[in-house]
Amino acid sequence: MGENAYATQRPIINAFMKIQQVKALQRGLMLTWADGSSNELPYIWLRDNDPLELHPRTHERVFDLTSVELTIEPEEFSADAEGLRIRWPDKDDLSRYDATWLYDHRPGRRRDDPARISKVSWVSAGITSIPRFDAGSCQHEGNELLRALQSLKTTGIILIENLDDDLDAGKRFGDLIGFKRRSNYGVMFDVQSKPDPNNLAYTSLALPLHTDLAYQEAVPGNQFLHCFRNETSGGESIFADALSIVEEFERDHPQDYQLLCRLNVPFVFTDDEHDIRYRRPVIGLDGDGQFIGLTFNAHIADVPDFSPEIMYDFYTAFRELMLRIRSAENNIEYALRSGEMVVFDNQRILHGRAAFEPDSGQRHLRGYYIEHNEIDNRIRMLTKTAA
Repeated sequence: MGENAYATQRPIINAFMKIQQVKALQRGLMLTWADGSSNELPYIWLRDNDPLELHPRTHERVFDLTSVELTIEPEEFSADAEGLRIRWPDKDDLSRYDATWLYDHRPGRRRDDPARISKVSWVSAGITSIPRFDAGSCQHEGNELLRALQSLKTTGIILIENLDDDLDAGKRFGDLIGFKRRSNYGVMFDVQSKPDPNNLAYTSLALPLHTDLAYQEAVPGNQFLHCFRNETSGGESIFADALSIVEEFERDHPQDYQLLCRLNVPFVFTDDEHDIRYRRPVIGLDGDGQFIGLTFNAHIADVPDFSPEIMYDFYTAFRELMLRIRSAENNIEYALRSGEMVVFDNQRILHGRAAFEPDSGQRHLRGYYIEHNEIDNRIRMLTKTAA
C-alpha cells in the first residue's frame, strides 16, 4: 500500500523530532526524542495506526481492531532517527512509522490544529468595536480570508465591508468558506418587515439579545447577515459577548450558573408548517467543563415544565442571566450600512436590534448559517496554502 499513507508529502524532520532511543515496555515502546523528552506508545495503538492499514487514496483506516487481541506485541522492532519499524505477528509486511508522524501524534497530547484558536472575552481584551475586513481582499488574498476567520474564532464576530451592490454578494462570500446550512427558514433568509410574519425578526419591533434557532437539535454555528439596504430610522444591531457574561455570572452566582449548565430547558418553534422542539441547558460546557456556548432566547423558550421545587430556582437563575445580558455595558451597538455583512458565532455572540420605522426607508438584510466545522476546515486549508 505504499511506504506511509498518512500524508501526501513527507514532512521535513526537525532535529527534535528524531528518535534517539527505543525501549520495550510491558505494553508498549518507550521512545526518547532528540530533545530529551520521552513517550510511551502502546502496542495496540501502534498496530491500530499502522500506515500499511490505510487506504492509499482516501487515507481511511481499513484495519479491523477486532482481528487482533489487545495484548498484541511485536515480533521484532528497530528504530533510527527517521522512524520506527515493526514486524507484527499477524502480518508479513514490515510496518514503518515515520518519526515526524509519531512525534506529532504521540499519546498524551492533542494533535496540532491551526483551527484550535482560543476565544478571548471582550471584557478581558477590552473589545469595544467589531474587527473589520475588506470583502475584495478576502476574496483575492487567501491570507486575508484566513486572518478574518481567525479573528472570528477569537472574538466571535467580524464585519465584512465593501461587498458588491448586489443582493447575492453576501451569499457569494459564504461560498469562499463552505456549505450553508438549511433550516426551517431555508438556506437563505430575508430579514424584512412582513405583513404576516412567523418570526419577530420579520417585524419592525425591537429584538432583545438572543440566540437563533435554540429549538433545533443542533443550534447553528455562525450567522452571516448581509445588509443589502438599510435606509430606515432606527434598527441598530446590538451584540453581546456571552463568554464575558457567563464568566461574570459564574463568579457572582455560582449556584445559578450550575443550574443553567445542567437543567434541560424546553425551546419551541411553531407556525403553519412546523412544530420543532428541543430541550438543552442554557449554558453549554464541553467534557472538561469549559464554556462552549450559550443558548438564550426568551421568546421561544417553551412553557417551563419543571417541578415546583426547581421552578423557583430556574426563574431566579434565568432572570439574573437575562439582566446581565441586557446590561448595556456588555453590548456593542452598530448600525449596519449597505454593503456590509456581520458574521458572528451564533452559539457565543447574542444579537438583537433596536426598533425601526418601517415607512422611513428600505431595510433588507439577507442571511444564512455556516457551521463551525466548515469555518475550521477552511482555516486548516488556508493555513496549508500559506505555509
